[in-house]
Amino acid sequence: MKAIIVGVVLFGIVCFILKKIGIDTVIIMCFQGFKLARNWLVPKLNIIRKFVVRKRTGDLALLLAQKEKVNWSKTHDLLPKANREFQIEQFKHFCKNLRICYREVEYDGLKFRQYFVTDGTWQIEFDSEKGVIIHDSPLCDEVTTEEFVLTPEVRNRVHKICGGTNYSLVLRNSDHLCNYIRTGAWISFQMAKHTPLRKIFENHMSDDQLQLINKMPNDLKFVDEPSDKPIYSQVGDYHVQFSQSKEILTDADNDAFNILFLGPTGSGKSTLINHLYNQDVVKAVGSASSVTRSMTYIQGEAMWSEPGKWKKFDKVNIIDSVGFCDTELPPKQVHHMIKNSVKMNMTYIDKVVITCSGRIEEPHYKAIKKFMKWLTYEDHKHNFVFIWNKCDTLSDQEKAEGLVDMSSILGTDLNMQFIAPSGYGRLDKSIKLNHCLGFAPGAPFEEVEKDLQSLKDAVFVRDVNHKRIPVDSEACAIQ
Repeated sequence: MKAIIVGVVLFGIVCFILKKIGIDTVIIMCFQGFKLARNWLVPKLNIIRKFVVRKRTGDLALLLAQKEKVNWSKTHDLLPKANREFQIEQFKHFCKNLRICYREVEYDGLKFRQYFVTDGTWQIEFDSEKGVIIHDSPLCDEVTTEEFVLTPEVRNRVHKICGGTNYSLVLRNSDHLCNYIRTGAWISFQMAKHTPLRKIFENHMSDDQLQLINKMPNDLKFVDEPSDKPIYSQVGDYHVQFSQSKEILTDADNDAFNILFLGPTGSGKSTLINHLYNQDVVKAVGSASSVTRSMTYIQGEAMWSEPGKWKKFDKVNIIDSVGFCDTELPPKQVHHMIKNSVKMNMTYIDKVVITCSGRIEEPHYKAIKKFMKWLTYEDHKHNFVFIWNKCDTLSDQEKAEGLVDMSSILGTDLNMQFIAPSGYGRLDKSIKLNHCLGFAPGAPFEEVEKDLQSLKDAVFVRDVNHKRIPVDSEACAIQ
């Protein structure tokens, strides 16, 4: 009975309030109260959710890192086993037209993409347990990312990886394997900087282990020892004394004078680098397929001297980059390879040498302009050298016209130059930063002497107000 009386009284109070202030006002007040409660509650729930996710991710990362550490401690090789010859025989079943595909998989609670190469029937992939395997299991739920043709170069790369067993989700995974088969580059985009998969592991890795990410395994490297024979004995001391080639640099290398070579495939970057060292330190072959499939850091010591007066030494890192518009490497992949490698290894760049040859096509100048923007050309014009290369058969008129065309296409200042500072013995000489050059194989020294001097002056000599280009992940972002 009391409950009924209380209910009647409350109902009467509610009716009185509704009559006094109106039902519309009550609805509005309820809605505003709900919004206030939601605005207070949602951030608290988000904080709780993020905490749970971080805790779960952290536990998962720790578990996976413990398992991966065993793989990181092994040598950075594929370590092929006895079934290699059998797999090479199996690969003969593959047709000419190939595809790179992936399927979503889960490994100890971690979701990622498992890549494989297939012709539609046969497949080759890198399995975490079995290593490299070739099979003809039915395809299911695959997503195609790339299509390519089985060339002799592709076949040769497949033969190299057959029988591989030393799997690592971070250093040697299915993404690495498929990109290597197609392009010759040991790259996993799932393990690029700032990707979710890499973030899970990188805090558990040493600096040395981090340096191995996207680095070619030792047993896949092509060993090509530099020649000690000078290209020209008449050069004297004005060149770089070769020390060693590396794919990664250490903190001890950061105080060197850093020179980055960029340009389309076949423009002659490697030839120019060899002439700066006056010996063959990198492989140079003119073709539509880039010889350089990974970033190479060639170290040495540059020496300038004037007999009886002075000598000057500088540590030098010259970076031979992957060529733009390679027939096998996609443009976006080339950009990321160069950008990530430079950001990982360099704090500053002192000179950027952009090399072109022949007709500058639209993909070429678009790629070059992206790098000019990334490396802040407008703020560091004295740090950029532009070379129209392979001009040894052109007349002076054709060279001048070509230089004007290159400057117009790339939007550069054709008159950019500076006066050499003291210490280089050239106080009265202007250093030009735009050149037409040509170094025909086997040409007499007298024919290349002028071009060789122009190249070295443009690359090695610094403005008296020299400013280094900072390599910063925020300031230098390719869009």
